[in-house]
Amino acid sequence: MALVLTNARVLAGPDAGHEAEAIAMADGRVLAVGSTSEARAAAGAGSRVVDLNGALVAPGFNDSHMHILWYGLTLLMADLSPAAGVRTVPALVEALLKWRAAHPGAEWVQGGRYDQNTFPGASHPLRVDLDAAFPDTPVYISQTSGHAGVANSVALRLAGIDATTPDPPGGAIVRDARGEPTGLLLEDAMERVTACIPEPTQSDQVEAIARACGRLVTNGITAASEMSLGSYGLAAEIDAYRRASEQGAPVRMTVHPLTSVLGMPDHGIPFLQAVRDLGLPSHSGPGIGGVRLGGAKLFVDGALTVRTAALRSPFVDGSGRGMLLHDPDQLRAIVRAAHLLGWQVCAHAIGDGAVDEALCAIEAAQSVLPRGDARHRVEHAMVLGADLIDRMAAGAVVAALQPEFLARLGDAYVMGLGAERAASVNPTASLAAAGVAMAFGSDCPVVPGAPLAGIAAAAARRTPSGVTLGPDEAISPLEALRRYTSGSAFAEFDEQQSGALEFGRRADAVVLRLAESDAPLDRHDAWASAVVEATLVGGVPVYGADVLS
Repeated sequence: MALVLTNARVLAGPDAGHEAEAIAMADGRVLAVGSTSEARAAAGAGSRVVDLNGALVAPGFNDSHMHILWYGLTLLMADLSPAAGVRTVPALVEALLKWRAAHPGAEWVQGGRYDQNTFPGASHPLRVDLDAAFPDTPVYISQTSGHAGVANSVALRLAGIDATTPDPPGGAIVRDARGEPTGLLLEDAMERVTACIPEPTQSDQVEAIARACGRLVTNGITAASEMSLGSYGLAAEIDAYRRASEQGAPVRMTVHPLTSVLGMPDHGIPFLQAVRDLGLPSHSGPGIGGVRLGGAKLFVDGALTVRTAALRSPFVDGSGRGMLLHDPDQLRAIVRAAHLLGWQVCAHAIGDGAVDEALCAIEAAQSVLPRGDARHRVEHAMVLGADLIDRMAAGAVVAALQPEFLARLGDAYVMGLGAERAASVNPTASLAAAGVAMAFGSDCPVVPGAPLAGIAAAAARRTPSGVTLGPDEAISPLEALRRYTSGSAFAEFDEQQSGALEFGRRADAVVLRLAESDAPLDRHDAWASAVVEATLVGGVPVYGADVLS
């Protein structure tokens, strides 16, 4: 049966300069967008007609960069985020104790999303803090960026980490004045501990993916990209995503394999081809959900919040310039191998030093074999100089940004970079002016992953403490919406099927209620208290079905 939504403000696509009053959809596709009579005529007799009373209907949000499986798993861990009230080390320990009481049979105590930048003195919790509450149970907690973690003494012993353990390549075991590990582990050093934690079973993974998708649709997300496929094994994770989709996970998922899982190109390993041999499709149909293959993901540096992002100029708090996670020659070899095999490269690069290296590797690969529509991506691209923006434009490199970072983590950027440099973080207006294609996402669970919050952040650029970072880099809410829809679809080579509500495209939509139903959509305050009322994937309500009854 066809569905017709009337008495609405239908934004067929953020690129369109007008609104329609109705939309008709059937068999997973958009039938018509226009007047009520046009929509009803296209739907035919017997269609279901719903009066939305002035609600806004927009293309469904597409989170271009998140971690679906990780998000689903963290929902079962202790929530150590500032939003949960954890702003001191004692509060963090108390949250872990409460979680332990609720999960007495757990072999490990785990928590996620702590942000030391919100603690007094901006100091990380240490193993001694965890040891006092958990002297006999292994504990591991993850910083909100996912680029640092803290282990207690039991966990360090299980991992074989002591004063004599050398730092691994691409990581650091933080030590005290006596050379003893403090428990804080940066980047690849975390793997020594995480490798000791029992891996989730495949059933656990399927449930986690489904759990995450159930949360995503409440935020109006109809499509999302998994940016770290393979942490628990490529074949196993691909099967988990397939099973979750087959069992009804309502989000269209694009999965991006980690190059690190497949080994380096000079080690004789079938570099990346192994993923294609597992048979994931490159496109999904008009039905609910689905899983498809995306690009190849690799890390160039770390994160600003833990001072491991690689910068050209030092952090202002004396913590150095961050770190590159690959030797430049090795990075170029990885990018070249992926490029020559026809893959889209998605390079995590936050600091300007890392973005420079990522662009050098992409440019070198293109010089060997030019590909006109490779759509290689720089993930995050937070600290950029004008020269880097120009190179991204010249090379048609996509910037995959997370504006929600500003609203959730912006004060940490001021602490690490100073006010002047922090003002230019996420330079969306400059990127747009240069003609750089942009896709928006969240990096959830680093931040909650709410596109409406990201739209507000891109327009207001206010930190949690209320500081406005670089108002000249703000963009309009409609421009931000475009980056969360058609921009993300372009970044995923899916712009012919999604990103707009036009005839023949997938009927993936979000129904939003604005504070003023007739407010101009380019006004920031029109979106200030917007809420998601319903989400449709393939024309089927997957959230808020009662609104559409």
